[in-house]
Amino acid sequence: MRSTIKAPAIWKVLRLPCGNKIVLSAQYVDGTDLSLYDINHNVFRLNPAGEVVWQVRRDDSNHPPDWWDILHHYARQEGLDGAREPFTYIQIEYPDGRRLSSDRNGDGTNIAVWSPGSTLWLSGSAYQDYILDPETGIAKNVTKWPVRPW
Repeated sequence: MRSTIKAPAIWKVLRLPCGNKIVLSAQYVDGTDLSLYDINHNVFRLNPAGEVVWQVRRDDSNHPPDWWDILHHYARQEGLDGAREPFTYIQIEYPDGRRLSSDRNGDGTNIAVWSPGSTLWLSGSAYQDYILDPETGIAKNVTKWPVRPW
């Protein structure tokens, strides 16, 4: 499945055994910042040619249905175009319980490899934790509600 979205620049990366990569991004390859939508969906699976296989889809069904509307509302009150709550960390939990943050510094020196049976955790800047399905790109929010009071 090929996407027509603008290609993301790689910030943090996790390799898959098949040669694909799951990457976190903050910019497009041309150096421009991600759009409001893309920054809130800033995890991509790339094939070996660097083409987008999927862009993450958030499943926030464990939160009130208006949760994102509230986040955007408060951000707009501060003069922003909306809430920018990107994923900031990706972590592998291996079957033995050991956890490894992939490329913690975004400098390419700590690149982990996913293995079957491992769980992929995404953490966001809104204090949210998600479990990512590497095949579908669906990130299920598993954060207990409420996280912060309004």
